[in-house]
Amino acid sequence: MTGFRPRALPPFLEGAVKALRAQPSAREAARLHRRVRESALFDPALGRYKVNAPLASEPFEIGRARAFTPGWLENESIWLHMEYKYLLEMLRAGLYDEFFGDLRACLTPFQDPGRYGRSPLENCSFLASSAHLDPALHGAGFVARLSGSTAEFLSMWNLMTAGPRPFSAREGHLFLALRPALPAWLFDASGSFQFRFLGRCEVTLRLEKARDLRGARARRAGLVLEDGRRVEMEGGILGEPYSRLVREGKVKSLQLWMEADEGLAGVESLEKAGGARR
Repeated sequence: MTGFRPRALPPFLEGAVKALRAQPSAREAARLHRRVRESALFDPALGRYKVNAPLASEPFEIGRARAFTPGWLENESIWLHMEYKYLLEMLRAGLYDEFFGDLRACLTPFQDPGRYGRSPLENCSFLASSAHLDPALHGAGFVARLSGSTAEFLSMWNLMTAGPRPFSAREGHLFLALRPALPAWLFDASGSFQFRFLGRCEVTLRLEKARDLRGARARRAGLVLEDGRRVEMEGGILGEPYSRLVREGKVKSLQLWMEADEGLAGVESLEKAGGARR
């Protein structure tokens, strides 16, 4: 034998994860995402992403994935860790509308316990996809898992609530600017969303009207310091000493009134951080 001829395997979601990470723009990322949704990697019955496309035409020499029943374990199942990796890359790529649209179908807390077969507070290793021969198992989760999928979710959570770079430094000064990316349906009836930042600071985001946040900035901020003092400031960029106090865990709570305009088209100068008033 003097040569060989390569033959591509059916698509695997991991390839799409790595390709999405390498796209030069949100437009290119959106084009790739549409191709994934139109491919056999997407399970339209569940609205979720399978770990691989069908392998029935492949020989057993490709490895153990071929040996499993389709829709089960490493063959065409909803491999939760890999699906969460894909969702994370969607968010990193700025595919906010697509990401928001997938959350209810893909995130474990929104699963129907009757179909999922376990508590929606518990991640699993994989879910049987609609490729499985038994329809009664479609969407059911198997093998409790608290490792990879949980880590990916925490990364998504940080990006959704604080943004990719909450802290920055300019000319020796520390600044804090949260850039949340959240769908409107995660806010309560009063237009509020709460989370804990850095393990100590209780952050409340407030909306004047229901809308999605796509990396938006705040127009006004209110802080309650460790000693009970209250500080208010215009703008969504906190300069020193308040940025440092938040990082040191000395701010009890932070309220942010979000901008009326969606998203942030440009990056405003950090030197123009709003002045505080007591």
